[in-house]
Amino acid sequence: MKAILIIADGLGGRPTDLGGATCLERAHTPNLDRLAAQGALGLMDPIRPGVRPGSDTSHLSIFGYDPFQVYTGRGAFEALGIGMEVRGGDVCFRANFATVEERDGELIVVDRRAGRLAEGKELEGAINGIDLSDLGVEFSFRASTEHRGALVLRGEDLSAAVSDTDPHETGVPIAQARALEESQAARRTAEILNAFTRRAYEVLKGHPVNRRRAEQEKPPGNALLLRGAAVMPHLTPVTEEYGVRGACIAGGALYKGVARAAGLEVLVVPGATGDLKTDLAAKAKAALDALSDYDFLFVHIKGPDNASHDRDAEAKKGFIERIDREFFGTLLGGLDLSRVHLCFSGDHTTPPATGEHTADPVPVLFCGPAIRPDRTDRFSERAAGEGGLGRFSGRLVPQLLSYCDFGPKFGA
Repeated sequence: MKAILIIADGLGGRPTDLGGATCLERAHTPNLDRLAAQGALGLMDPIRPGVRPGSDTSHLSIFGYDPFQVYTGRGAFEALGIGMEVRGGDVCFRANFATVEERDGELIVVDRRAGRLAEGKELEGAINGIDLSDLGVEFSFRASTEHRGALVLRGEDLSAAVSDTDPHETGVPIAQARALEESQAARRTAEILNAFTRRAYEVLKGHPVNRRRAEQEKPPGNALLLRGAAVMPHLTPVTEEYGVRGACIAGGALYKGVARAAGLEVLVVPGATGDLKTDLAAKAKAALDALSDYDFLFVHIKGPDNASHDRDAEAKKGFIERIDREFFGTLLGGLDLSRVHLCFSGDHTTPPATGEHTADPVPVLFCGPAIRPDRTDRFSERAAGEGGLGRFSGRLVPQLLSYCDFGPKFGA
């Protein structure tokens, strides 16, 4: 028996989305509705009721880990997800290329994402050319999708107990990293981050890429904002615990990183990006091809969350319809549901009206030969509230794999 988990990032919504209905409720989703009629629905609190989840903590919980016990920060998963080497003792950070203006010696944040620039790889070399030898630390930086990247610090006497340099708002200076504990290691790491931030600006501000973007009246990527300091937590791989071979299809580094930490192999799928332009049919075809070699597939689709953060409800509705038409239309054309258990859900709710993650539960669909069908025939938040699975917290992967009879028995 095979298992496939599809997560549409930020899928859930509120009635404030579109005139009293969520984007999912307004979307035309005949393929998902057909699956709902064959399977069972429920509502999932990604972590716990009332806890507003991050994408990292929600995915840990979805994979069956307790984020309150294992979460150390997002940076380690970002670095792992883009293929960086991460060793014990390394301190990892999530990074954004940003646009800043220098005023009275301060770097004022104008755009935290530098217009979601696409030239991060062209700027990567300049960052890695920064000299931090006077501070006694090694580092590596790698750009990933759009404005995103990751930084890994390596050396003696380092700590992840430091604050972000990302102020998480515009019109204010880049934040000074601060030690979050009374230790020499935390103070030293904060000093390194502040020096790195200034030196990154110096090498980026006159970079040919940014001169070209300025000529095109695009915001330059002339600074780096760092957040989510973390060391790599120890996780028992899902593949080891359940005795399965697993693979991941995703565009975003975070999701690849969580998948790698869980023991999954990350598959390279051309066009499978972490944005609204991702090739959904290519992801579905890759999933169908991979099912012959793997017991468990995790497919991540980022688009709904991007549209929600942009506060664009119509774009979110349209992307959900693309998921139904392009991804599920392709997937179901080659999937034998008598031999596969499928789960579709989101990792959290992101209402376009707020533009941020909220603690609302998200709809979940399970379909396959071991699933007891309920009376629902529509995939939406309200229908899921009436579904036979009820309301539960996280642990989608353990539930999905248990339908396939994978994993050990608990007790005699």
